Amino acid sequence: MAEPVTLLAPFAGRVVPLSDLPDPVFAQGIMGGGIAIDPEEVPLLTAASPCAGSVAKLFPGGHGVAIESAAGPILLHLGLDTVALKGVGLTALVGDGDQIVAGQPLVELAAASIRAGGTSLLTPIVAIGGQRVELVAAVGGQVQAGDPLLTVYPA
Repeated sequence: MAEPVTLLAPFAGRVVPLSDLPDPVFAQGIMGGGIAIDPEEVPLLTAASPCAGSVAKLFPGGHGVAIESAAGPILLHLGLDTVALKGVGLTALVGDGDQIVAGQPLVELAAASIRAGGTSLLTPIVAIGGQRVELVAAVGGQVQAGDPLLTVYPA
């Protein structure tokens, strides 16, 4: 039987409920349950894996990573509308099929230049396989990279 998995913060920032995101697909929970992180104002941001597993899909340009975890699929979506960047300012450090461990760097973001272009770096972390999620971190609070965010229970 699959075990619950605790997802860790991919970087330091403020914990934001999905319902507060300006993107209705995430805000209405259409993708699944989860949380978002508003990263600290840093020039360069490295997004680390929230859990162990394998890279099911690296989105074109590196703006998102789907991870197959022990508790089912997890989506780390780096920013909102970052697909429009077509990879500019994003450097993927992993590829499809790679085995990864929690805390492993996945994507580097030129955060200052992405923000300067008006693109939000609010980063949803969502259980996209219908799993039940339980919030561990305090909404509105600050987390450091590697702090527990959510527990995901297999569907």
